[in-house]
Amino acid sequence: MNLYDFNINGFIGSKNNVELFDHTDTALAMRKIVVNSDMLGIDRSLLTDNKTYSNRESTLKFKIKANNVDEMNSRYIGFFNAINKGSYVLANFYYDPAYQYQIFCTGIKPTTTNHNFMFNRVYEVTISAAPFKYLIDAPSVSFGTTSTTITNKTSFNSKPHIKITGSGDITLTVNGTKFSFIGVTGSIELDSSLQTVYRMDAGKAVNENSKMKIGPFPELKPGKNTISVSSGTAVIEPRWRTL
Repeated sequence: MNLYDFNINGFIGSKNNVELFDHTDTALAMRKIVVNSDMLGIDRSLLTDNKTYSNRESTLKFKIKANNVDEMNSRYIGFFNAINKGSYVLANFYYDPAYQYQIFCTGIKPTTTNHNFMFNRVYEVTISAAPFKYLIDAPSVSFGTTSTTITNKTSFNSKPHIKITGSGDITLTVNGTKFSFIGVTGSIELDSSLQTVYRMDAGKAVNENSKMKIGPFPELKPGKNTISVSSGTAVIEPRWRTL
């Protein structure tokens, strides 16, 4: 990715004459700790670790370049519609090109005009990003009934997406833990991040949560992980992540 470039929700800066020329992290992802200072007989605060992390906050400055009013309006509207969705959108930035972020916009305001170029505009955008960022080029891994080893090189558990192709009752085994699926018809997919099971039918997701026995969803721990299925084949999208 070139200097000052970015991709937010499919809006690519270099293709639209928009530059990300400055960024500041205003709050980093921090572990969520509950502090209780009211415990009688204890000389220090009692800490409860929720084992989750707060969002990271950043301020970004974008320059929109144009030759006339119509170009400026068109580029601003495209940029605004891409980033201001009221929900998380995917983004990656030149200053951290290997990773993809999940962000949502918390504010947009104009700052200055470059008078050397009448139709240039600078906008300050504040964003809140999910605490984890995801490695972009992490390849998917195919596996079957023979145990396959996949290595997580990060320091955090990943929450993968797994698609199993086959029919009947199928057991997925991850690091010795079995995840059972009943009455699979052609294929079934599980998303550990969304905690859901589904299959695709004519391009639409059909809920299949009832076909997975109740229990936790699989995660890939740091280091080596072994995976296999009792029948059929599968593809895992590991979703390696870090803070």
